[in-house]
This record gives sequence, structure tokens and C-alpha cells, in this order.
Amino acid sequence: MITFMENTNTIHFEGDKPEWFYAVGEKYRGPFKAAEIYQKLQSKELSWIDYLYREKEGKWIRVADHDVFKPMQAAPPSPKPNLAPPPPPVADEIKWFLYQNDAQTGPYSTTELRRLVQSSQVIDGAFVWQEAFSGWKLANEVNELKVEVKPSMPTPPPVPVSKAFEQNQSQKQTQSQTPSDKRTAPRKPLVAQVYATNLSALITGICRDISVGGMQVLTDHLPGPVGTSIRLNVTPPSDTGLSPFVAEGVLVRILEDQRGFSFRFTQISEDSKHSIERYIS
Repeated sequence: MITFMENTNTIHFEGDKPEWFYAVGEKYRGPFKAAEIYQKLQSKELSWIDYLYREKEGKWIRVADHDVFKPMQAAPPSPKPNLAPPPPPVADEIKWFLYQNDAQTGPYSTTELRRLVQSSQVIDGAFVWQEAFSGWKLANEVNELKVEVKPSMPTPPPVPVSKAFEQNQSQKQTQSQTPSDKRTAPRKPLVAQVYATNLSALITGICRDISVGGMQVLTDHLPGPVGTSIRLNVTPPSDTGLSPFVAEGVLVRILEDQRGFSFRFTQISEDSKHSIERYIS
């Protein structure tokens, strides 16, 4: 039986007698009483990881594991309180889907979708959806976007010009066009999500048309000047029959309004080429 002496720093062990030995390196010391062993623990002469021997057990036992001294160890720390739940997702984490021109693209963050709207890549009559909605909503009626959707306008007829001026402009365009910029393959409209990288930044955009040799991408962040090498990750809608693909190439032309570029493939898989050919034909 162990009794703590009131107002003292000692413990009374009932029937205590000198029967304890403790190890010191390869030697041992003793015999000591249990009260003396406890005092040595208090004075740091012994630690809880040292070993004790008593004839009753007939083997060396670590102090911390011995039934006589185990109750004297400090109580384990109380369990940690339950952690607070993580903060709710911020608005930019909301994933949006866009439906326009008979094609669905996404998901987009709020920032990405606003950028598409601001760059006039979302037409009047386009629909958007996110998990908080019960159904699709017109993009220009969603308050979260907080931008005015530019209506799609019919293309005006060309301004009348003289034949001589028209020929002069055609010659200038031919002279300024590099061989890599000339279209050598038929193109077909395609609305597809595009991620472009120049190895220092990631840019999102929308494909406008595609050919076996390249594609045109609409975006409000250009990956660089003409001649910049970039890598594209393209995700076409499933109803086009085109599989997602990755292509490497070079930027060959900046659109006049600075909101897009033309891209020529320099590396694309044969399967992706055949898939594009089938789509165009």
C-alpha cells in the first residue's frame, strides 16, 4: 500500500524494506527502500526510463513500467478539444458551367467566368449553372457575375472601298504574313475549354476554330508575343466526338483586339490529328 504524506514531499510505502536495486550502466546499486528510490526519482538521480530489480519479480523492469511506481507518474495530458470546422469555401471556389452555342464548358471559378464575360466570350443568351442553382440561369441575370454581358451583334456589311485600295491592302497582308501564319488546312468552328501555359503562367481560354495544323484561341491574357512556345490542354464537348488532347506549338498571330491568338501545332499525337480530321470532315 502506498500513502502520500500530507504537506510533505514524501511517500510512505507499507512494509517498505531495502530490496530494490537500480542499474547504473553495466553495474547496479542497492539495496534501497522504495521510498529511497522515489526520492532519487524526485532529485533526478534516477529517471523513469532507468531499470529496477527486485527478487520478487526476478527480472529488471523499467521504472515507468513497474506497478509500484507507475501510479506516481504525471497524469497524461487531457484530450485535445475538437478542432473548429474549416472555413466555408470562398466565392472563387464555386465551380460554374457555361452553355452557349449548343456546347457546355467548365467548370470555371467565379474569377475565370467573369474574365470570359468581360472579354466578350459569353454571348447574350448564354446559360450558367452551379450546385446552388436548381437549374440553368441566363448569364446576364446572375448577380454573382456583376458584369454586363455583351450582346452578340450581327456582322455589319463591309465598308465600300475602291478596287485599287482593296488590292493594295491585300498585297500588304500577303507581304506581312509569315509562312507559319498562312492557313494551309481547312478550319471548322469549335467551342472548347483551353488551358495554355508558357511554363511561367497558366491561362484559360476558349477555342474558336480548329484545323489539323492549329487553332484559334480567345482569351484576355496573352501568353506572349508572336513566336512564343506554348503548350495547350484542350477539352472539347463530348458531343463533338473529339477527345481531350494536349498539343505543343508556337503562337503565330495576335488577334486585332488583343483578345486572342492563333496557334500552330508543332507536336501533337497521331490519334489527336486523326480525331481532328474526322471532326472537320
